[in-house]
Amino acid sequence: MREGWTSGQRREWAVEVDGRFAGSVGIRADPGGRDELGFGLHPDVRGRGIATRAARLALTHVFDTDDARLDVVLWRSRADDLASWRVAWALGFQLDGTRRMMHVDTEGRLADERVATLRGEPMTPRHPWWEPKLLLGERIRLRPWRVDDAPAEGPDEVAQQFHGAAPPGPETFARWRADREQGMSAGAFVEWCIADVESDEPLGSVQVSRLDEAFTRGTGWLGSWLHREARGRGVIADALDLLVPHAFAPRDGDAGLAGGLGLHRLYAGTDEQNRASQRALRRAGFREVSRERAAIAHDDRPATGAISFELLATDDRVSQAVEPADIPVLETERLRLRPWRPDDAPPLDYELDRDSLRFMPAGVQPTARTFADWLARRGALIDAGDYLWCLADRATDAPLGMIQVFQIGKDAPGSAEVGYWLYVPHRGHGYVGEALTAVIEFAFTPVADGGLGLHRLHAGTDAENVGSHRILLAAGFSEWGHDHQAYARADGSLSDGRYFELLAADDTGRAEVGAPTLT
Repeated sequence: MREGWTSGQRREWAVEVDGRFAGSVGIRADPGGRDELGFGLHPDVRGRGIATRAARLALTHVFDTDDARLDVVLWRSRADDLASWRVAWALGFQLDGTRRMMHVDTEGRLADERVATLRGEPMTPRHPWWEPKLLLGERIRLRPWRVDDAPAEGPDEVAQQFHGAAPPGPETFARWRADREQGMSAGAFVEWCIADVESDEPLGSVQVSRLDEAFTRGTGWLGSWLHREARGRGVIADALDLLVPHAFAPRDGDAGLAGGLGLHRLYAGTDEQNRASQRALRRAGFREVSRERAAIAHDDRPATGAISFELLATDDRVSQAVEPADIPVLETERLRLRPWRPDDAPPLDYELDRDSLRFMPAGVQPTARTFADWLARRGALIDAGDYLWCLADRATDAPLGMIQVFQIGKDAPGSAEVGYWLYVPHRGHGYVGEALTAVIEFAFTPVADGGLGLHRLHAGTDAENVGSHRILLAAGFSEWGHDHQAYARADGSLSDGRYFELLAADDTGRAEVGAPTLT
């Protein structure tokens, strides 16, 4: 030690606690001339903040001395030595990164090494050290992950499809858990184990990440996954009910244990095929804000689209919550309006006719080749609260076409749009008018009586689609406006639009819909 002080290469102090030697702290020059902080304590005095206070005394002294060389101090340690990092973190060291297999312990074994630097800044933490606060619900609790939480098997096909390598397996759990602890200590994210409230069995995980990005300060990225046996039980919905208020609660300190996360916005991105996640987010009050095509890469299949959601602290979660539409069966004299089924595909030789291509946007009406994808997209619309019926023959249950109520509440609460189409062989029989009468009654029936409780239905049509105009007028709709070249047809041509509306308060005296003969 004396030689180190004489040469200036090693300035080391003994640490004395209650009159007894308890460890050491020092500033040492490495072979490259950089100054490095080192410290060590006897086990009896650890956990009392003594290393932090001793290192602060040493650093304050050397920064205050006339030493032009000392403009930056280095700290490094095994990546999983969180006790050493907590001292450096409390002193304001900036974590610069992790070097793989660069740490050599006293027995010559290699391990990952964390590196941080201090450049004379105020010796206070530069970022939070997040720790998952215990959050209790009726069916689940959110708690820290423990050593004994390793799963019995690895992630299944669904987890791999939508979450990549995020869920750990039995062999990877220890490393995965260590990575979680290191990430939280770096201020990057906070992650909870979702556990059964009675058995404490791990069900999955929920995380708020990207908390260390200055450009989006106050926004957290929400992520979650569940073990196979926990799916379909509303676990994520319960977890979000606990997490969202905590995320928006004011921060109190740098650990996240006393207060909340202090965020003003939560963001969540989903694979477009992950309808379960989308339903959970909509139920929690998140709003869909964007859709991207081919945004998510996969190793074993083509890229898939992404759907993004957000929730602000100022949002009314209750009013924004969207439950998947529960499609009721409606019957008329000739028709049954029911949910679509996978066996409802049109015949293999069915092709869209000229009117379908002129008057409907591309992709609205399926063929046998496109039906599976079409049905999946309709299911996603139902998840978002739209009502879509298969218009089927009451006697044979054969599909004739479709009718829907969609964009519910988009323009104004209690308002929605209505749309419809028929397969070519079933046009001209008055089916749409008959179905529309039943749908209007369901739409205007109060919620308490099993309806949608709407006060307004509206429809937009191609100006040349005279058949659709006649159906709407016969059902009591009135035309309220038109525009020019507002419709882009499937063939690329442009057309004018005509717009109709019907109010629940209208005394329509709706007439039976006749099938017009057009020559």
